[in-house]
Amino acid sequence: MIPPSSKAASDQPDQSMPVEPVEPVEPVEPVEPVEPVEPVEPVEPVEPAPDQDSFGDHLPAGVATRAAALLSDHLGTPVRVTAYEPLRVDGHAHVARLVLAGAAFPTAVVKVAHRGDDGEFDRAATGFWSPANRLWNEWAGLEFLSASGATPAFYGGDAELGFILLEDLGPERSLAHVLVREGVEQARAGMAGYVDALAGIHLAGFGRGEEYARLRARFGTHAAGDGLAHDVRTKLAPTLAELEPGLASAVDDDALAAVDWIEEVLAAPSWQVYSPNDCCPDNNHVDEDGTVRLFDLEFGGFGHALRDLAYVRTVMPTCWCVRRLPDGLSEVLVDRYRQRLAEAGRDVDDAEFATALDACQAYWALWALIWMVSQALTADGAERRRYDEWEFDLGSHRELFVLRLDNLADAARRQPRLAALGDLAGTVRAATRRAWPGVGLVPIYPAFGR
Repeated sequence: MIPPSSKAASDQPDQSMPVEPVEPVEPVEPVEPVEPVEPVEPVEPVEPAPDQDSFGDHLPAGVATRAAALLSDHLGTPVRVTAYEPLRVDGHAHVARLVLAGAAFPTAVVKVAHRGDDGEFDRAATGFWSPANRLWNEWAGLEFLSASGATPAFYGGDAELGFILLEDLGPERSLAHVLVREGVEQARAGMAGYVDALAGIHLAGFGRGEEYARLRARFGTHAAGDGLAHDVRTKLAPTLAELEPGLASAVDDDALAAVDWIEEVLAAPSWQVYSPNDCCPDNNHVDEDGTVRLFDLEFGGFGHALRDLAYVRTVMPTCWCVRRLPDGLSEVLVDRYRQRLAEAGRDVDDAEFATALDACQAYWALWALIWMVSQALTADGAERRRYDEWEFDLGSHRELFVLRLDNLADAARRQPRLAALGDLAGTVRAATRRAWPGVGLVPIYPAFGR
């Protein structure tokens, strides 16, 4: 199938030589974790109707014809779209597999941004969550990375009709499939391929910040969020008081100073690369040999490289399929990432690398706590819902909140500059034990128990 990047959201060069750093870019606001979406039933491919304006099981008017023209230009030979297979028809994007005639490949994937109630694509929208902002981010990211081999090939897009064309990666098999449904050998190979893909994307981005900025600027200003320090002060601290009176005071001046330090580390010019940002295990395709290619770049942009690696060590903070990794595996994956950078000529001082990775881990832990705290405090915060299609029990909001406290404490144990945040994590964890007795960490991914 296609990359499952299209799931509905509940509202993601020469590499052999070191390059000069670019100016720091505003970190991209992480996408909130989304609930899994039940897959649509398979349907038979249908003939495209040029005058069809339904956005249900059909492409918007003109998309199939324009897609054929773009593919013809891209390949330098006449291409026709002979049929299409709707794959995702709800949520923030409509995705279909196009059946082609005259192309060097039999199919391609079209991803069409969500239309408004009037059936039109609002290309002028600038909000962080707007369909236009998501489309422009993904367009610029795929175009920027198309030659890297770590993402699907990009075949073009149409800004007026609001769609992009990309390589069809074949039958659906993501890292989520591997971790939830397969065995330990496939899981270890998939995680290794996942880290290799992150390294490949990062190596393709060092020193190219201005180039990416030009690509993205064609579609207007990139929408950014408020930043970690702002959200800790205005969202996390006040809400902690609802867990236990007086707990907001645990976010003291020392803790806030540590948060400011995290933001300083993440802005280091020498580490700015293209970051997918939302690296959820279902935002990729895993080949049988373990090779992974990433997609769903709707929230991608330039940021600190190790924020993506810390996403692995913090264990998938924006994803629905959250579990833990076996002891020691994250260290193996970190070493593998460093080896890939070293092979490309980017040797990094041990202390610098460790400091930055610890800061990035704390970033993800804090961000997840900010997002999760209100949901954990609700009456159903302890509920573990069943995702029947995957035969998978979702972690409760309280379990995930506790996991992120553990992630924050772990980063603080590694890094003295984060000591105040370790104290904060300990204080809040003690409060959760009093308020939520019996709530512990989520289990290890099923694949590692088989």
